This record gives sequence, C-alpha cells and structure tokens, in this order.
Amino acid sequence: MACDQRGMRGEAAAAGEEEMLRRGPWTVEEDVLLANYIAANGEGRWNALARRAGLKRTGKSCRLRWLNYLRPDLRRGGMTAEEQLLVLELHARWGNRWSKIAQHLPGRTDNEIKNYWRTRVQRHAKQLRCDVGSQRFRDLVRGLWIPRLLERIHVSTDGCGVQPLPPPAP
Repeated sequence: MACDQRGMRGEAAAAGEEEMLRRGPWTVEEDVLLANYIAANGEGRWNALARRAGLKRTGKSCRLRWLNYLRPDLRRGGMTAEEQLLVLELHARWGNRWSKIAQHLPGRTDNEIKNYWRTRVQRHAKQLRCDVGSQRFRDLVRGLWIPRLLERIHVSTDGCGVQPLPPPAP
C-alpha cells in the first residue's frame, strides 16, 4: 500500500536526486560557496540552504561541514587546562551529553569533546585499570586529576602577570 501511495515517479525522482548529490571530500570552491552563503544569509534550514547556495550536497553534509570545520569561532588545537577541568566537571554532572557540554565551551564542537574524552580520559582510566563510571575513577579524578589541572591553571595565570581572584569574603 505504501508503494502505491508513493508511486514509481516519487522513487525515480528520489533516485535521480541522489545521483546528483556530490559525495566525498569537500573542495575549496564548495567551502567558499558555503561560507559566503552563510555570511550573507545566516544559518538555518540546511536542506534549503544547500540548494540555494548552489551546492550539490545534502543539508546534513553542509551543516556538519559548517559546524565542524568552517565556523569562524572554532578553536583548534589542544584543550586548555580550564577546558579540561570544565569537561570533567560537566561530564560528572551530565554524562555523555556532548552537545550540552559543548555549549559551555565556546568554539569547541561536541565531536571534539567526545574525542578528547575517549582518547585522553578513557585511556587514563584503562591505564589505571578502572572503569570510567566507577567510584574509584571518580575519586581519582576528584583527588588527583582535578588538583593537577587547578595547579596548571594557577601556574599559567601567575606566569602571565594575571592576578588570580581573591578568595570570597567569609
């Protein structure tokens, strides 16, 4: 019955549309088209944006390219001690909700945070022979890892001539 409602024409149109879509690595020209279109018209309705920008890509592909590679406010490179500390704190609160955590780290993508967690934090847990979700690991993070990060933050702010905030008044 569903086949009757859609009809052969709909299937042929969908198949023809897929053939026209470009796959594989993005070219510099495509990056420029996408960036210029977003600069002029803003983000939004990604499927329509892909067509209007003249890209033969899916809306999802355009969205991911923009969010993970082309956005002007993206931060590249290793995470700072402050960012690492924030990831640990927010992960303890929210778990693997990478998008929610990324909202608190401007310029970092949810995928980048997830990769940091999986390559650095989980590897540490494996070396310590404990599960990331275990109480032992949480105690190690609280008692060892967080104090080390705080010390790195303290040393880096002292070295830059930036004065740390005074402790709150009692």
